[in-house]
Amino acid sequence: MKKIVLSLLIYILTSLTIGCTSQQTLTNQNSTETNSTTQEIGSEESKRIDLYVSAMKAAFKEENGGNGFIAVKLDTLEGLSDEAKNKVLKNLSALSSNLYDFEEVKNDNVKFKYDDKGNLQRTIDGTLLSIRLQEYSDNEAIIEITSWFGNLGAVFPKYKATYKDTTWHLELLEMAIS
Repeated sequence: MKKIVLSLLIYILTSLTIGCTSQQTLTNQNSTETNSTTQEIGSEESKRIDLYVSAMKAAFKEENGGNGFIAVKLDTLEGLSDEAKNKVLKNLSALSSNLYDFEEVKNDNVKFKYDDKGNLQRTIDGTLLSIRLQEYSDNEAIIEITSWFGNLGAVFPKYKATYKDTTWHLELLEMAIS
């Protein structure tokens, strides 16, 4: 009888120990996942976010295909984490309430019209924005924006941006129009 009770006791203690270790491992994995998805945006990244948003808003105001939606080519936003790129989208909400990563909506025939060969022709009440950063230093940048809404409808303003008093000030250097 003593052997049976002792065996049961060892079995219960072993089960509890294994259960606690598994739960602890699961908890540690969850906190690692949480920390990696909620990384903080540093001051340099915030500065770039402000530059990109200021320049895209200025280009959109020059000419656009409507504010039914705005799609942004997020892969053109150099020096930004995924979280910072999402913040760029959120900061453009004054222009449209429908903001998208272009890669996620590029095949949406409600937003874009295609020719017979499947090539993108134009937007449908929307605008596609992208960035080409030509130069960037601590307080100055040369940046070209594309505000595209069709093969025959786009503007390409090029700005000199100067960072002064926590704000980017844009000076139009060139404007190309399609």
